[in-house]
Amino acid sequence: MHVFYQMIGFGALISLGLSYWQKKKERILLWQMAANFIFAAHYYLLGAQSGALCSFFQILVLALFLLRDRYGWSRAATAIPVAAVFVAIAVITYETPVSLLPIFASLTALLPFFQSNRRVIQLSGVVSALAWLIYVISVRSYSGIITESLLTVITASSLWKKEERSLSE
Repeated sequence: MHVFYQMIGFGALISLGLSYWQKKKERILLWQMAANFIFAAHYYLLGAQSGALCSFFQILVLALFLLRDRYGWSRAATAIPVAAVFVAIAVITYETPVSLLPIFASLTALLPFFQSNRRVIQLSGVVSALAWLIYVISVRSYSGIITESLLTVITASSLWKKEERSLSE
């Protein structure tokens, strides 16, 4: 069964990868919602409750951001309930400090939705991916290890490349 659980995780990785090939923001977010749903199932089957709840809640967060864009809701009206739910997830699923990593990673990943500084977005992506990487290693999610390793390297490379360009200019 463990191999089946890992295959589910690789399905999430494929969905996440496909999200970045979409042309419209709405389609990107929909594919990411699908990836989070699959990751939620994957983590649940691995017994990683914190990761499962964070991934599941990310679906609702992405839907909330779609609605925020469509209806022009304020950032605070969106951020406060989201942060409150992540705190509740932390309280409900706390087992060890490692179980807090998905909450920290998810909250860090939300920064790009609230501001537009490219470097902050990239840096928050690296920090989020590293926190998830530590978590997925601890819960033995091989697809998660590959996903977060790739995200860390790609995002850090984009940050480094941008930094390299500004130094040479």
